Amino acid sequence: MVNVSFWTQPALVFTLLYHLDLLKEWGHFPCKDKIEDITYVPGVKSMNTRDLMSYLREAQLGEIVYKMLSQAFEEVKKADFILHNTVEELEPDVISALNKYQPNYAVGPINFSKSLATNTSKSLGSVLYVSFGSCVHTSKQIMEEMAYGLLIMEEMAYGLLLSGVNFIWVVRDGILDSGDANVLPIGFEDEIKDKGLIVPWCNQITVLSNPAVGGFLTHNGWNSTVESMWCGVPMICYPVTYDQPTNRKLVVDDWNIGINLCDGECVKRIEVAEKIKSFMGGGSISKSLKMGADKVKGTIQKALEIDGSSERNFDQFIKDLEAKIRTKAANVDNFMLTS
Repeated sequence: MVNVSFWTQPALVFTLLYHLDLLKEWGHFPCKDKIEDITYVPGVKSMNTRDLMSYLREAQLGEIVYKMLSQAFEEVKKADFILHNTVEELEPDVISALNKYQPNYAVGPINFSKSLATNTSKSLGSVLYVSFGSCVHTSKQIMEEMAYGLLIMEEMAYGLLLSGVNFIWVVRDGILDSGDANVLPIGFEDEIKDKGLIVPWCNQITVLSNPAVGGFLTHNGWNSTVESMWCGVPMICYPVTYDQPTNRKLVVDDWNIGINLCDGECVKRIEVAEKIKSFMGGGSISKSLKMGADKVKGTIQKALEIDGSSERNFDQFIKDLEAKIRTKAANVDNFMLTS
């Protein structure tokens, strides 16, 4: 039987887990209190320990996580082929390094289609879209430990208000399991008036493809990150957990299509407002980010064209898969004849 592994996150996350023993050997797993550069992972020029996935930085989970991930990647390393939901041009060094071990194919973005922009009365690029994902749902205690509790929601809210920009903010029901029906400050929705819109859900790709949207304040989940890149929308990054800090590193440090929301660990409304105003203000920072986002947009959309890299890689995967099936079938036939 042919074994194919499909990886849904960026190749950078994959290769860090693939080389988990290296991280452990260098004392970077777990590394909760260490702030050091990592320069020894094949295909990764340099990254900081702060950019590792959150579950690699928790000392109390170290052995449990190590055992679980090691077992999983023992199976991955047996795979005949590995498919990645990324684009070769965005992570060429990582994909190239991984190909020295097994055939790896960047075939992303997966399950993607263009969406028509919706009508709007707002000016081109004047609206900030805000969403922190739809999958994370934890207790209030844990959310506060991750610096994403009620206080953070309040600072975010007033930061948006002080920035003076138009915004759409997805605040889904139950984002905090705190017993509070409303996690936003009392009276906040009255204060924002015509400037902001609070919704429990929206079709994210439709919003991002709207020409009125000029930025995305995001947690940097990989799906959200890819959708933003597909639409050419620069990002303000506030990663919370899992692979999000690693995705932030790609967006801000490698691809130059986003900025950090906070330079420190704490979210403060004044800093939030200043970052948003600078990001959305049309100055040199916002122009540079938009140019970068448009370039990345062209790269990933071209990858899915007939002669694009992802299409070519998938076609090659199908050819290699068929060849592998024939080889394994022939080996079985030979075994049966000689036994």
